[in-house]
Amino acid sequence: MMKEERYDQILAIVEKERYVSAVRLSQMLYVSLPTIRRDLAELARRNQIIRSHGGAKLNQSEHVVAPLDFRKTVNAAQKRALCRCAAGMVKDFDIIFIDASTTTLQMADFLSDKKGITVITNGIPLATLLVQKGIKTYCTGGEIFENSLAHFGSFAEEFIQRFNIDTLFFSCHGVNDKGMLTDPSLPETQIRKVAIHQSEKTVFLCDETKFSLSTPYNLVPIQTIDHIITNSTTVKKYFQPKDDGKITIV
Repeated sequence: MMKEERYDQILAIVEKERYVSAVRLSQMLYVSLPTIRRDLAELARRNQIIRSHGGAKLNQSEHVVAPLDFRKTVNAAQKRALCRCAAGMVKDFDIIFIDASTTTLQMADFLSDKKGITVITNGIPLATLLVQKGIKTYCTGGEIFENSLAHFGSFAEEFIQRFNIDTLFFSCHGVNDKGMLTDPSLPETQIRKVAIHQSEKTVFLCDETKFSLSTPYNLVPIQTIDHIITNSTTVKKYFQPKDDGKITIV
């Protein structure tokens, strides 16, 4: 296994488990404990993890977001199922916004049969996929966030404000125990707030790993979202029975 590939696997494990010991990583990846310790030292030097109690935990600093390449591999099958369901909610000739999260990235694979749709995004990888499929696409422009390959900042926010959006499809880092959507990136949180304001309907895609997870910046309460697509019944603890129509569990 190449060193960088091993780094990606370590990051994916830490992303999923929040904390993992060096011993467990050694067993999971079938490499020696000294090698794992050297890997963790290098990832800590890159500010991608925090060394803690003989292992590693996710660096949730406001300025540190895990790299796109390994975030795409975390729960990829579950994210694909969420995206397939989300794409089914898009109607012909809709104007939609899809954010730059890896959870929504695979929506591009399920939109080719939609007639006359327009997609706005701040995600460069998503915009590339959409254009390749012949879908009318606007990318916001603005400063580029390296770890997400996403645009952010006032230029991107002002661009979004030019549109009346039918539906916003988005995700974020987690939902805390108070039912607040949270994210470690303030710039990306601001982008989503603007998109929410410009959208007639909001659809939140959330896999099971995101519940009971708090990061520094608040987006909106989950109760204010129009529809949630998830693979976990945990979401129901945030809603009254009359609100079940807001939830799709795949």
